[in-house]
Amino acid sequence: MFVDLGMSGTKASFSDGVHFQGYLCPPKVADLPPSELQILTDQGNQFGGGIESGAYLQLGEQIYALADDAEGRSNKSTEMLRKSTLAKLRILGAIGELAHRFNAFRLSIDIGAALPFDEYLLDQHEVAKQLSSTRSFMYRGKTIELEPQAVKILPEGAGLVQWRKMQSMQQGQPPQKSYVVVIVGHRDLTFLIFRQGKPPTGEPSGTVRQGYLEYLQSIAQGICKPDNPFLFDALLRESESVAFPDQPGKIFPLKERKQKSEAFYWEQVRHHLSDKFASLDIPSYEVLVGGGVAHTLLKSRLDDFFKGLPGASVNWLSEMNHEVCSVLNVASAADQARFADCYGGAKWLAIKFAQPAEAA
Repeated sequence: MFVDLGMSGTKASFSDGVHFQGYLCPPKVADLPPSELQILTDQGNQFGGGIESGAYLQLGEQIYALADDAEGRSNKSTEMLRKSTLAKLRILGAIGELAHRFNAFRLSIDIGAALPFDEYLLDQHEVAKQLSSTRSFMYRGKTIELEPQAVKILPEGAGLVQWRKMQSMQQGQPPQKSYVVVIVGHRDLTFLIFRQGKPPTGEPSGTVRQGYLEYLQSIAQGICKPDNPFLFDALLRESESVAFPDQPGKIFPLKERKQKSEAFYWEQVRHHLSDKFASLDIPSYEVLVGGGVAHTLLKSRLDDFFKGLPGASVNWLSEMNHEVCSVLNVASAADQARFADCYGGAKWLAIKFAQPAEAA
């Protein structure tokens, strides 16, 4: 299994050695008092479904609500915290869903995960240690016994490179190609240099918080908080206006606000990428473009920007997205781009370690 700890959602892809499966859920995590778990258990018994109908994770004495079941609770701010802080809980939640889906509660499994580049450099060993030492936990009321095999933490974007390198080998292309990864996601903007296909070790590779949240903050200025669900829903539906229950009688037009905010946000992204590409000393390389925001909101602007880069060939990974669509049954083009990194990581794990998940 490989898990992408993105802020738009926890994405996971896993293989049994033959088939791949995908899983997507909200990234939220909330503490759950034991007394509330008992109430939920009683309600489940009364109304049907039982405690297994909720995404509840028990690890020792601690209990957590995950994904949709963390909604409406005082959840941990996944948008502000380092992804490594909640990595263990979110990854175990994804493993728990795998066990729940296939009714398999003893798992021998390879585990992979992606972290932002700065966190990868600092926290990869600690996160790997936490996962390797976890032998059992409870999820949806069931005890899951875990036998972690290979545990690999990669920088976000490495899954795209691993998939592209596998494709290159199949096509008989030179294996020592250099790649630049540009990912614009919900929270982060990632720029990574893989010289001759080797992972980066420091600058100018890096991750900054210039994802979709920066755009939301600009739009929300003066009308609501950036994480307001009514604003997010209006943008998702491409509505011309938005209204809020706590501001009755007020309707806020969005068309001009969106245009100005997008232009302002793009200038931030363009300035950052210009500085990064200016530092390159590689005469020939391939740009791999990932992230839902890059493939939607900023696609035309990025297209024009990349055309001005000397020595660069740009790959929007359309073949990879098509593979994600057919293998994981992901229909939305934006979601295919969001799933691509974890799918590439999962495929790499399955081929490199050839240790499929076993249930007993």
